[in-house]
Amino acid sequence: MAESNQENKKIRGFAVLINSILTPLNENKRFKEKFRNINTKILLNASNLNHAAIIVVDNGLVRVESIPNKPKENLKKQKIGWDAFLEMDTQTFLAIAMNRLSLLGVAKMWLTRRVKMCGIRKLLILLKMFKFLTSYNS
Repeated sequence: MAESNQENKKIRGFAVLINSILTPLNENKRFKEKFRNINTKILLNASNLNHAAIIVVDNGLVRVESIPNKPKENLKKQKIGWDAFLEMDTQTFLAIAMNRLSLLGVAKMWLTRRVKMCGIRKLLILLKMFKFLTSYNS
């Protein structure tokens, strides 16, 4: 029980899925080199689940935290301090993460209001992270 507070935090819901997808980036030396000067928080909210995921990129290391998304006040920028926000259903998140949905497809969903975004320039960091995942084995 001598673990720190950070290690005792239990990741729940959608954050578990995002954590399992992004954890291999912490072992990628090219990723650490490219993202060594980046510090950002990206909030990913799966609208059909009970917990949102906060991706924290801190000098080349990625960590994921979870937060309940019911009440909506939990997701406010003033409370969490996120730099970018992305909200959509789980299937769309997985399609983006596995490169099955293009930027054009996401733009169409944004226009039809099936996707909510804020901090688009910071969201490009997330897209670059997913590109590292797909080129991880090569």
